[in-house]
Amino acid sequence: MFYLSKEEKLVYFRWKDGSQSKENLEVYEEAPDDEDKVLLSIRVGEEQISFKSENFFDALKQLRQHLEERHIQIKCNGAALNVYPSPMALSMGAGRLAYRLTFGRQAKTSDLVDIFECDNDLTFVSIDEQLNFYKSWLKSLG
Repeated sequence: MFYLSKEEKLVYFRWKDGSQSKENLEVYEEAPDDEDKVLLSIRVGEEQISFKSENFFDALKQLRQHLEERHIQIKCNGAALNVYPSPMALSMGAGRLAYRLTFGRQAKTSDLVDIFECDNDLTFVSIDEQLNFYKSWLKSLG
């Protein structure tokens, strides 16, 4: 039997009652049943959930949607208000890196962050809030 290597990333959940917990997110560059997809897997309470996608950012969005429906906020760079990948970043490197965005300023290579790391000075938001910020940032570039 062939076992794919996995990476474990520590992420934080903020539960609907305001409490927080540390959780291990399993990150696979190749899904066991589809080498063309990435896979994220994590335990939420008693349930082990997994999401596959073409890239990590989209798989993280699927996970975030699942959590948002349960009033749980994941705290990692990929769930921050001003972090979003460029279309090129999504097509290269499996969408693991995204830009930390600043209004009125084009993103630079030095602005790239790992979406599974957690910079504590960021504001963690819903998928819709993050997308709205990204659209506003694009407009701010003129």
